[in-house]
Parts: sequence; C-alpha cells; structure tokens
Amino acid sequence: MGRAMGQAGGPERIEGWKSIAAYLGRDRSTAIRWARERALPVHALPGGKARSAYALATELDAWRAGQGALPDPVPDDPSEAPVAEPPAPAPAAPDLPAPAPARPRRRWPLVAAVALLLGGGAVTLGGWQRERPAPGFDTASHARYVAARDDVAMRAAPRLRAAIATLTAIARRHPDHAPTHEALAEAWLLAREFGSAGDAQALGRAQAAAAAARAIDPASVVADRVDGVIAYWWYRDPARAGTLFRRAIAHGANDPLAHLWYANILADNGEDAAAMREFDAARTLSPGAPHILADYGWGLWSAGRRGEADAVFAMLATRHPDLASVQDCLSVVALAEGDVAGYVRHLTERARLRAEPELATYSAALGRTLAADRSGDHAATYAVILSRAAAFTQNTDRPDHSWSAFVAAMAGDRAALLAVLNDARARGERWGAAGFVRRIRARYPGDAAIGKALDMLAQDRIEPA
Repeated sequence: MGRAMGQAGGPERIEGWKSIAAYLGRDRSTAIRWARERALPVHALPGGKARSAYALATELDAWRAGQGALPDPVPDDPSEAPVAEPPAPAPAAPDLPAPAPARPRRRWPLVAAVALLLGGGAVTLGGWQRERPAPGFDTASHARYVAARDDVAMRAAPRLRAAIATLTAIARRHPDHAPTHEALAEAWLLAREFGSAGDAQALGRAQAAAAAARAIDPASVVADRVDGVIAYWWYRDPARAGTLFRRAIAHGANDPLAHLWYANILADNGEDAAAMREFDAARTLSPGAPHILADYGWGLWSAGRRGEADAVFAMLATRHPDLASVQDCLSVVALAEGDVAGYVRHLTERARLRAEPELATYSAALGRTLAADRSGDHAATYAVILSRAAAFTQNTDRPDHSWSAFVAAMAGDRAALLAVLNDARARGERWGAAGFVRRIRARYPGDAAIGKALDMLAQDRIEPA
C-alpha cells in the first residue's frame, strides 16, 4: 500500500496504517494510538472487522502543524517542575460517589461577580464560596496557585497547558489541598475542548483529579460537576450525570458553572424546560457573562427557538467579537440554513480566534473547494465536510455519528444519512444531540425510515419524567 493522487489532481491519498505512520515518521502502533487519542484524521473504508484505512496528506499536514503549535510550559520555579507522566488510560466507570452531607450555602460574593464581568465572563474556580485555607503554602506557592486558577478561567490553550503543569506540581507538594485538585480537574476537562488534549487523556486525568478532591472534601461541588460532564459525554449515562449535577447544585446552589453545565446536557438531551430553568439560574448568578450567554444561545437553538438564539448570537458577536464559541455556534446555525459560505466564514473566524492551525488549514481548503464548487447544491463542499466528520468519528473509542448525520441531512443526501444512522445503531450508539435531531426530522418530515432510526438512537432522560 502507498500513496495515490485523488481524482482530477485532488489531495494526495495515503493508503494503509503503515504508509500513514511512515508519512508521519512514526511506527504503525503510534499512528493508531494518535488516531484514537489525538484525533489524527484517518478515514476508514467499510467492510469487515479490519477496515482499510487511508488518510489525505493535506489533512495530516494540517493536523501535525496544530499538534506542534504550542510548546510545553516551563515552570518558573524548578523545584515545582512536574515529573513526566505516561498518558492516562481511558477512564473506567467508577461507582457513583456516596452522598455527602450538605454544607452551608453561601451567597455569591460581590467581588467574585465583579471579577467575573471584568474577566470577560470567566468564572474563577471556587469563587462562589470562601476559599479554604492552603496548608503549608508559602508566598510563592500561593501566588503560583492563584495565577494557575486565572489561567484555567481564561480557557486559552497555552494558559491551560501552563495551569496543568503548575497545578500538577502543587498537588504533589500539597496533596491535601482540595481546591488544587479541583482546579486541576477543571483544567483537564477544559483542555479537551479548548486545548489539544485527546478525550482519553483529558477525561482520565480530570476524573482522577476529581476523585482526589472528593477524597479530601466529600461535598466537592467541582468534583461532582466534572464527573457529571464525564458521565454524560464519555460514558453516555444521562441518569447518572443528572444525579451528580443535582447533588452539585444541592451543595453549591450559588455555583454558576454547576447550573450552566447541567443546563448544557439537559439542552443536548432535548429536555428544554429543565434546561431553561438551569440557564436562568446561571444567568441570574452571573448576569451578562458572555460564555454563559453563548451556551444559552445554543440551548435556544437546540430547542428550536431560532429567533431568540439569533438575537443572542448577534449581540455577542457585536459586543464580544473575540468569543470563539459564538463563531462555533454560528457556523452550525449557518449550515442548518443551507448557508455553506457562512459555515466556512464562521469556521475560519473560529480558527483565527483560537489560533488552531489544523482548523485554519482545513477551513482554508474548504473555502477553496467552495470557490471551485460550481454546482448549485454545493455537493463537493458537503462531501469534504462529511468526510472530515467521518474521519473524527471512526477513530474514537466511543463514536457519536450525530454530527455526520446532521451534515448528510443538510446536504440532502438521504442515502448517506440512512447509512450513517444504520452504522450508529449497529455500534449501539445512543444520542442526545437534540439540535441536530430536530433539524434532521424537519429536513425529512414524514420519512418513516429516518424517523424510526432516530427514535431508536434516542437515549434515556436525565431528569425523572
């Protein structure tokens, strides 16, 4: 096996794991691991247990550029330099933590609310409660700890990497300081979304840090909401996620992220009324916080309230033009409306704001494809979008074909949509993805085969009926 040029001078195609690994200068097992843990863009041809794999050189080059964009942080204090650790295995489902006694609820401090607004909407960990003492912290360690928490709150990839290095070192020197473990759990969780950490590594580390925090403080709100996120998105266990979030809120009613993250999974699962209840709670605790409003807008869109969602996104795009999550939402909204050019434009802006080389290269290539796509239905452009969606889905331990199904539906490709839905059912997938499912049903009203497939993919409720 080897490389081949695509049709009409298309991108170079590299056939087989051995050739893909050779192109990257690594062995076959490393290439397979990168596909599983770090979203290496490898495509799989259907058929049998050992499906044939191939990759496109342009996608591999873009991915490699993105992986090498951020250097490892160097700690300021060599005495706190973290020791290298092997990659974490995929997290194993733990037993549901035992209920902890409720601790006294505290009012959201005014100073924390002001810091939230001045900080561009970033929530400082533990800001809803009085900071617990840091036993044995010297002045330098305390300063590094506070700076690391700021880095986590900013949600930028370089700052998350620096925070993880610092917090890991502090946790080793002060293993009994629960807030350090909480901050580390949240940093790893955010590194999955805003950094380059793969699911298995990021969620495994986040879960371990949450467990360490809970061992010290059984009523840790942060540990419960971190585990709630992992239960929903990784283990696909909506009921368990709901239990964890409701307990986090019981122990920390004034923690805006507990309400916000709970709202997000409720919205994804189509439990719209409950989601709006939690969005309202988060917005009340942190009025005007841009990142909360961005998630609220997505919740409105998922619920089919497009006009209200459009108003929220328009406001955020005007007042907070550097908020990448808004561009992410707007790209999907555009695709749902058949505005392929808008999808590419917002995707390009998101890549610029987050300094994501791989996404920048992909969006630029997509723009060139769109410019050369003379067909009125943009078939070639949709094909590229669907191919990339399939590449990411096929190389994960816990596949979710909802995005691929949404793209196929918006492209008007019923055959491809049914193939995706049938593949998802064969793999035993269960989805929330309420926004995508709602648009797929609207695109094919009365289609019995598609409706039945979607019904069979629906997952259990988060809140009891």
